[in-house]
Formats: sequence, C-alpha cells, structure tokens
Amino acid sequence: MKATVHEGIPVVAGGRSKPAFRVVMAYDDFASGKRAMDACHFLVSQFGGGAELRSTMWKFDVLRSTKLNQIAVDDAIEADVIIVANARNGGLSDAVKTWIAGWVPRKQGQAAALVALIDFTGEDVQAAVLAQAFLKDAAAEAKIDFLPQEIPFPESSLPPVSVAQAAEAPRKASIPPYNRTPMLEGWGIND
Repeated sequence: MKATVHEGIPVVAGGRSKPAFRVVMAYDDFASGKRAMDACHFLVSQFGGGAELRSTMWKFDVLRSTKLNQIAVDDAIEADVIIVANARNGGLSDAVKTWIAGWVPRKQGQAAALVALIDFTGEDVQAAVLAQAFLKDAAAEAKIDFLPQEIPFPESSLPPVSVAQAAEAPRKASIPPYNRTPMLEGWGIND
C-alpha cells in the first residue's frame, strides 16, 4: 500500500520503497504506438520487476496543442526513457520537433535514454532518415544515450532513395530553440 510519493519514489507502508521507472512514448499512428508499447514492455522485463513502471503516451497529433505539448515536455523531463516511434517512413512534424526542443535543454546531465523506433519499410525513406538524424542530434545535445532501433527495408524491394543518399540531404544540425508560440489548437475528433 502506497502512502505518499516523494521525488518520484513511492513510499510503501513498512518502510520499503520501490523505485519508479518512468517512460514517455511519442508515436505517430496505431502501428508505431504498438511498437513503442512493445519496446516499453521489453525494457520493463529487463529490470526484473524491481521498479514501478510509470508510462505516458503522446500521439504526435496531440502535440499540436500548446497546453498538451507543455505537459508532454514536463513528462519527458522527468522520464528515464523517452521512446519516439514514427510511422512507416514518417518524419517528425513541427509539433514533435517543438516538443523535443522543449525538453532537450532541460534534460542535460540526467541519466536517461532516447529510443528511436524508426520504420524504413515504405517507399520514401528520406523522411525516416531525417527523423533518425534529428533524434540522434537531440540526444547528443541533451547529453543522453541514443538507442536507434530500425525496421529495415524488405530485402526484396529497393527504396527509390538509398539511405546514404537520404542521409546526405540537407538538415538542421541542431535542435531549434523551444518556442512557446501557439501551435494549432484542437485535437479532438470534432476538430
């Protein structure tokens, strides 16, 4: 039975405490959300049940809301692991980049990891390559571990753009500054 929570560590009656393992997942669609959950379950299994899992999930579309984006930033700052899962050859929207830019400077010096679940199985690989490069740069700037997990091309089909060509495409070398200007509001099904 939990009595209180202090600095993320629940206090259990009888003086024993169970540390909290915090995971934040950002995902693009149902399939990428499932991959993020599978990765989360794998990470938890590696800890052998010695920690209490606290996880939150943020769909990319929801991050367009300024208020929800800020809540997601706060979640990422507190997280031990941040998982970002793109859709098939999907890139990262401006809202996702704003979310990342919000937590990167405040995450520096923390023991944490960014897991990039990148799907390269579609027809246009350039968006996925750029997403992976952006996430790698974000992890480097935040001074946290970067763990890329790729879903590779099917061997029977060659992409129209090679990974090497897409990697050479122009991209920003650093994370843009966090901007609190209003993004698109509304994220409900009736919007």
